Amino acid sequence: MPERIRAYKNFKAFIVAIQFLTILRPAPRLETNPTDLSTSLAYFPLVGLLLGFLCAMFDWAMSELWPPLVRGVLDCCFLAFMTRGLHLDGLADTADGILSSRPPNEALSIMKDSSTGALGALTLVVVILLKTVALCETTRLQRLEWIILAPVLSRFSLVMLAAFSNYARKTGGLGTYFVGFYAKKALIIALPVSLLAGGLLGGIKGALAFFIACILGWFAASWFRKKLGGVTGDCLGAHLEIVETFILLFGASRYL
Repeated sequence: MPERIRAYKNFKAFIVAIQFLTILRPAPRLETNPTDLSTSLAYFPLVGLLLGFLCAMFDWAMSELWPPLVRGVLDCCFLAFMTRGLHLDGLADTADGILSSRPPNEALSIMKDSSTGALGALTLVVVILLKTVALCETTRLQRLEWIILAPVLSRFSLVMLAAFSNYARKTGGLGTYFVGFYAKKALIIALPVSLLAGGLLGGIKGALAFFIACILGWFAASWFRKKLGGVTGDCLGAHLEIVETFILLFGASRYL
């Protein structure tokens, strides 16, 4: 019986992760609580794997219709649609706050504002352009591999960031469910899954991309602590987008 309960909790956490990170609703009537959200963090890389496969299938289906550059734009649009633009919104808010060069409290207030400023819009444009060009510059086979791998490793790096961070705001927010104790436990599942995905999909280069994701997660935790005193949900989303861009650029590099 305990094994069945544990298996059910793990399965529920995976479903919660899918429903939180994507537009997919495999169990629309599933009741969730803050603990469910916290435990779902361990399965973020698996959801990334699902998103990556869906995006790779989408890219493959479009391969006879449009050239790589057009497909790169469509792939970015597809990922944004599948994730409801959740992480892009966090990226814009974080850029508006941190790039304003204001003190931490003022930067956090700017990030809480739902409107997007010039700095946030500029950051979105740069990130989407870099992703598109990176996808355009990979070969056809490598393109599919890195389309799958980038969402996996970026979500793993988010887990790394959450595990080594504290929450920046005095009042609670959605990010509190993903930072601290549960994030450290989530690494037990997220780390081997991500390392395996990196090695199988990208070989030596994929394994190196995994370690890059580790380093970026650890570095971002230190950087956000210095800039804001910790992280928020927006910071986690922004980090995911930045790492996803780094991984795609690394995949498109001509070395290894």
